[in-house]
Amino acid sequence: MVDQSLRAYLRRWGVWLRLVQSLAWSAWGLAAGLTLALTLALAARLQPLLLPAPLSAASLSLAAVGTGLGLLAAWLRPRSRHRLARTLDRSLVLAERLTTALEIETGRLIAPPAMARAQHADTLSAAARIDVRTALPLRLPHRALLASAALAAALAATLLLPNPQDAILRQQQAVQAAVEEQIEALEAAQEEIAATEALTEEERAALLQALEEAIQALEEGRADPEDAIAALSEAEQTLSALQDPAAAELAAGLEQAAESLADSDLTEALAEALAGGDYQTAAQELAAFAGDQGEALTPEEMLELADELAQAAQAVAESNPDLAEQLSQAAQAIRDGDIAAAREAIAQAAAQMGAAGELVEQQEAIEDTLAALQEGREEIAAAGGGQSPNPGSAGGQQSGSGQTAGQPGGGQQSGSGPGESGHNEDAGSGAPYDEIYVPERIKDEGVAVDVGGAGNDDGLPGDDTPLPVPIGGTASTPYQDVYAEYAAEAQAALEGSYIPLGMKQYVRDYFTSLEPE
Repeated sequence: MVDQSLRAYLRRWGVWLRLVQSLAWSAWGLAAGLTLALTLALAARLQPLLLPAPLSAASLSLAAVGTGLGLLAAWLRPRSRHRLARTLDRSLVLAERLTTALEIETGRLIAPPAMARAQHADTLSAAARIDVRTALPLRLPHRALLASAALAAALAATLLLPNPQDAILRQQQAVQAAVEEQIEALEAAQEEIAATEALTEEERAALLQALEEAIQALEEGRADPEDAIAALSEAEQTLSALQDPAAAELAAGLEQAAESLADSDLTEALAEALAGGDYQTAAQELAAFAGDQGEALTPEEMLELADELAQAAQAVAESNPDLAEQLSQAAQAIRDGDIAAAREAIAQAAAQMGAAGELVEQQEAIEDTLAALQEGREEIAAAGGGQSPNPGSAGGQQSGSGQTAGQPGGGQQSGSGPGESGHNEDAGSGAPYDEIYVPERIKDEGVAVDVGGAGNDDGLPGDDTPLPVPIGGTASTPYQDVYAEYAAEAQAALEGSYIPLGMKQYVRDYFTSLEPE
């Protein structure tokens, strides 16, 4: 057994030794943590890893972890009595007294009893003369402090100096946020499409599949704006194939019919339903005139209904000839007194109005989804610091239609000359267009004018005399001559572009207003 006095010395000095070591090791742990933090900060200047705030927090955490690990290592490191005795012998300059006494007491070293007692007494006597706090003072190692100070200064400079990777990181975060927002928007669009009754099962399945593929693509490439934009563009192109150009005309025709029906109390409910886009309710209101509601009408009200139906037929004549024909037949049958034929025609017109409304609602759902995809593509492109690439038929041609729309205006302004009205139209301002100078054409009267120069048969000068500088602003190509070409290009772009359903008629009206008189 180890002598209790010797054990007390070992226990008391061992605790103090751990305290001294913990102070020194924590200082070196701080230096190690600062080294890791500086390495991370330098790496963050080469690659987009962390923004300044989280990078500073990570650096402080590494320094704190290094300090804490050094502190804990001194207390948690396992140490036997023999190792402790050897360490104290070296630290306190006891000339191996503690180690020898411990080995004799434990039987690892065989010595005569007299010699053992003498060695033990000498060890206790030497131990009693030692003040361990003086022999092993608490102090921080100077080299660790200098290293930590140098590392901290380098780390502070690295964190405070502008980092070119910060802009890239902020852009990536903006793209990430935009992608997350678009995923939520597409999931909401999925719920709306699933609840839309106007869609056929095939259309609903196509829409849901396109949105699901877009969501999966966004989730797979969250931080890459090019991949996200490509995914949305691909979904746009898939949905663009489901567009029906006739739906816009149908919607415009039904809106015009609502305006024509709104001036009568008989058809006010029908007009309100049409104007509000509730086409199935509108069809039911119209069908009611073929039943009990029609039977309750007076002869004067029947004639008024005929007039309203005739006006509605004119409003939808171009967009839905079949509906217009049924409305016209119903109006004529009422005027002729053929109530049975009128009821049958009204019932047919109501069915066709409901079918037209279903087509419009289907296209509205498709175009709302396209609008969400297009908006998401533009937001992700803006977050990525670039411009959204043209997705082909979905988004790319829309800009082309805008250019086509601007060409007539540009032709008018570039062709200014005598006879102008003296005012210009800013694009999209709605101000009147400049009157175009159109020179009078010489028919049979007048004399021939030679505009060629003296020289060869081509009318060009025969020598090296330079051609005179043309005088601009005195003539222009007649507007009537260029309008047809521009109108054809505009119509092609309009039919092939993704334009929200409610806006196509405004675009058509715009080009119609440009037609020469």
